[in-house]
Parts: sequence; structure tokens; C-alpha cells
Amino acid sequence: MQSLRSAYTGLVGPPWSRIRSGFDAERAWRTRQLAEHGMRATLAGLIPGGRWHGTTLVLDCAKEAEVTLTGHGLVLLPSAVWDGPPLMAVHDDAPSVFIYPALTPLPLLGARDGEDHPLNALLGRTRAAALGLLTQQLTTTDIARELDISKSSASEHAKALRDARLIVTQREGKAVWHSCTPLGLDLLTGSA
Repeated sequence: MQSLRSAYTGLVGPPWSRIRSGFDAERAWRTRQLAEHGMRATLAGLIPGGRWHGTTLVLDCAKEAEVTLTGHGLVLLPSAVWDGPPLMAVHDDAPSVFIYPALTPLPLLGARDGEDHPLNALLGRTRAAALGLLTQQLTTTDIARELDISKSSASEHAKALRDARLIVTQREGKAVWHSCTPLGLDLLTGSA
């Protein structure tokens, strides 16, 4: 058990917030694609070259295989670290799982000295980091804690992002919740 804790602390723990943000951005992007273009376009767009031939989804892969789903559903699982062909696990009595490379692979080691995220020049380092966090819904207090800034500073950054229509804000009681808009997601994924 101690070796598992050590592995988590040394390997997974430090980049976990980036892994989670990347997963949330991918999920938000695919949800938006589903709402705007439908299931067929969303599934075909999971990997480059995906297309429909009648009711069959055709994906270009080095190894030819035919997969028939069993009617128990399909779980789409984006991977921030896998960039190979999609992987498929078909289950007879449970949902099948389709693992595919995430739209934007994560830089798990972070930027090297002298390297900047492209949004830093446009938004500033802290504001770009705040936008990256908001692929999941967070409160102003959450933003302040994650970025190690004051709550008033987090509120100012959220206001600037909201004014630029990159995030939306809603109040629930005393909590103020923020999350990315489609434009904010486009900037994060490089699609804008």
C-alpha cells in the first residue's frame, strides 16, 4: 500500500489538476459537439478520418476489426496520455468502453523555463490559468484557492473573463459559480 501512495505522490499527484482539467475540457467540448451536430457527427469526430457508411461507423486504424455493440451502451473515455489508435473493450452484459486520444493532449510535465501557454500573452498568466480551471464549474473561492490568490483578485479575473464572454457566472445563495462558455472552450482547445 505504501508503494501505491508513493507512486501517486510522485507521479500522479502533481499533475492531477491538469489531468482533470483536460478531461473536463474534453467532456465539455464533446457535449457541445453533441448538442450542435448530433450523435453521428460527434462519434465520427472522435478520431481523424472517422465517417459513417450507412449505420456503420468507420474509423481508420492499422488493424482491421469489426465491433458489434451489445445494446448495453457505450462509454467514451478520452485519454490525455494515449495517442495511438482507439482501443475498444466490448462487454456482453455491460456498457462497452471506447478509449480514444483526447482532443488536446496534456503537457503533463508543465512548461519548461521560458515556455508560455499561448493564452498567457493574450489574457495574462493568472487569467489564462483561471480560464483553464473553469472547464469544470468552480466558485470564486475555489479559483482563489487553486491559483493561490486572494478572493478579490479571483473575483476580478472572473469579471474580466465574463466581460470577454469566455465564462458564465451564476449565483446560488452565497456561492458564485463560474464555468467556460463555448468560446472559452474554443480558446482552450485551440479551435477558435
